[in-house]
Amino acid sequence: MSASDSAEILRDVIEDGQSELERATLGLAFSGFVAGLNVSFGAIAMGIFATLTGGMGLVPILFSPLGFLIVILGKAELFTAHTVSGVAATLKEFSYIRNLIRLWVVIFVFNLLGATFFAALVVYGKVLPPSALGFLLNEPDKLLEFGFWSIVLKGVLGGWLVALMPWLAASTEDTVTEFLSIYALALLIPAAGLPHCIVGSSEFLMSLFSGDISPLEYLGSFLIPTTIGNMIGGIGLVTLLNWGQVLGSKKKTSLDQLVDREDKEA
Repeated sequence: MSASDSAEILRDVIEDGQSELERATLGLAFSGFVAGLNVSFGAIAMGIFATLTGGMGLVPILFSPLGFLIVILGKAELFTAHTVSGVAATLKEFSYIRNLIRLWVVIFVFNLLGATFFAALVVYGKVLPPSALGFLLNEPDKLLEFGFWSIVLKGVLGGWLVALMPWLAASTEDTVTEFLSIYALALLIPAAGLPHCIVGSSEFLMSLFSGDISPLEYLGSFLIPTTIGNMIGGIGLVTLLNWGQVLGSKKKTSLDQLVDREDKEA
């Protein structure tokens, strides 16, 4: 990808971030709540197909990106997406910092409220077959086997992949390519066992409502370390690196000038 291509993608990401940072709080809240609800369908898809196919395998993983596809193609607000667009817009215009904090808080809270509502509906409404719910209730135990910092590191990779979704979406010109880009990235998250603070909250909250884990386990062993990791991955490994790629391509370095001079002399 050329520097000009990267600059065009960054410009589109910044423009998207600016429009979201300037949105009214009520609109962000509704969009965040919708995202928290809809992204949970990825976990539901895995639970149902794991039951139909006899356990966690290729088929459940193939259907796991459903939640991300619904949210991103539907233009709802997922917290980790704004470790890219919102941060990029703020790097360009630092006066947006207050709006960025407002956006993060509102979307994070309402993403979690959406996931909480969804989890309560599944557990107390008994809308899933018992076998599918049982599968989902077992998933948090696998992550809880890791320590705090291990989950942070895994969260970095998860946040990295999710933050790449809006970046790649900005580089595509048709829905099919955008669909395939999101699908490929989202597929790696459950396949590699990487946590996401909102998607994983759906499963953890189901376990919480079922009495399998405590609120302290949910907050201290999952939500806090995963959110930290997701933010590091999104901000550090996507936004700042791509920002640096574009910014560093604006002018030639002394090494570039030396190479040009040697070529001319040759």
